[in-house]
Amino acid sequence: MSARRMLTGTFLGLGALLLTTSAMAPAAGAQAAASAPSSVRSAAAPVPVTALNCDGNTYKCAANLQYGDGKWVADWSVNVYHQGVGSESSSVRSAAAPVPVTGLTCDGNTYKCTAKLQYGDGKWVADWSVNVYHQGVGSESSSVRSAAAPVPVTGLTCDGNTYKCTAKLQYGDGKWVADWSVNVYHQG
Repeated sequence: MSARRMLTGTFLGLGALLLTTSAMAPAAGAQAAASAPSSVRSAAAPVPVTALNCDGNTYKCAANLQYGDGKWVADWSVNVYHQGVGSESSSVRSAAAPVPVTGLTCDGNTYKCTAKLQYGDGKWVADWSVNVYHQGVGSESSSVRSAAAPVPVTGLTCDGNTYKCTAKLQYGDGKWVADWSVNVYHQG
């Protein structure tokens, strides 16, 4: 059995990523399995993200996961660019090496999440494609367009069983989410 963790949330506030998490302690066997470098399945069931960084050299964002020995990571490919005038010609390489994310929004119109990067003039961002949907009863028929325009992310978890990260969106009844595929691995 994989360890189950309960998220109280990772919250964004005033343009900075503020992390507030609470988790149930995993069984001793699951804790030991979590530190085994070769077992990706050990970083199981949704666990809170403790830090989020993006890199303009590798075109990846990486989420540190609150699990096991603290060396579990989820990463995914992103676009990195500058949102200023003439941004098309701006060098992506300028937003180099992992930099912290200072804000995170997702958009039900464009099906993208956008991370503001703590770099340079503050106009560097990373974005990636996501699924946006409602988690309520009959959510399959709910209109994705209802979770429109960029809305803040109020919680972020990643799952080593499904290889997905899920962002809770500050929209409507609070049951709107965005998710995307990730790699989950142990850095050790």
